[in-house]
Amino acid sequence: MIKNHKLLVDQNCPMCRQYSKLFTRTRWIEVSCPIAYQSEEAGTYTDIDQDRARNEIAMLDMDNGTVTYGVSTIIKIFTQNHPTLRRILHLPIIFNLLSILYKFISYNRKVITPAAQTDHRTCHPDNHIGYRCAYIFLVSIATAIIVHSFTSYLFQHFDWPHHFRTELIICIGQVMWQSAAVYFISHKNSLTYLGNMSTVSMIGAIILIPIIVLMSLASLSVYAKLLLFFLVIGVMFLEHIRRCQLLGISKWMTVSWVLYRMTALSILIFLNTQ
Repeated sequence: MIKNHKLLVDQNCPMCRQYSKLFTRTRWIEVSCPIAYQSEEAGTYTDIDQDRARNEIAMLDMDNGTVTYGVSTIIKIFTQNHPTLRRILHLPIIFNLLSILYKFISYNRKVITPAAQTDHRTCHPDNHIGYRCAYIFLVSIATAIIVHSFTSYLFQHFDWPHHFRTELIICIGQVMWQSAAVYFISHKNSLTYLGNMSTVSMIGAIILIPIIVLMSLASLSVYAKLLLFFLVIGVMFLEHIRRCQLLGISKWMTVSWVLYRMTALSILIFLNTQ
């Protein structure tokens, strides 16, 4: 167990709270080790780069004043009893890949699991355009793959062709459509909104996975498949509203979101019935 350390944790980040609980429950760190970044106590530790700590989790060694950040902190915690593994993970090629993965998650954590900010010491990561665009792009591809698997079962009832590129065009088209909408409605929150919107799409895709498994194992009617599909859309609709409220974004963004889906569906039906 790592003792006499302080780990700064964003108390407004559900993901951050969960992994700090994991660290204490597994006795990798002391119960007193994690402290909220937003607390007055955290601000008193002058050895910690408070600005960097917003982007990379910081852990202070109270005995010698050294501080580790980001993936170095995670490696220190996980490999405390495994020095050989620690040396392997610190090899430049492995460490750099882990660092990229860590930053990808850290810079996007507020759009993966958003939360309202109520404290005077906010812990928002910087708006890193590269990592945010990568997140939006990768989510679009993953969503298209999953939705394509679903439509392969649904479209057979209508004798419609199903192509991966169709789903990819729809996913990327939604990003472009909503990019234009958020520019005119709430320009200051554009990247934050688009990240949250992408997460909503991914949530819907993840819900579709067990449905796809069910359809592969049982013969469902077209009505059952359509019902399940629109239930998923309903969940996404409610989640989109919730996230817009947390971000303080106009409800017109949800109207635009629905309008795009109706337009895409109408075009799809038109093209396949000609």
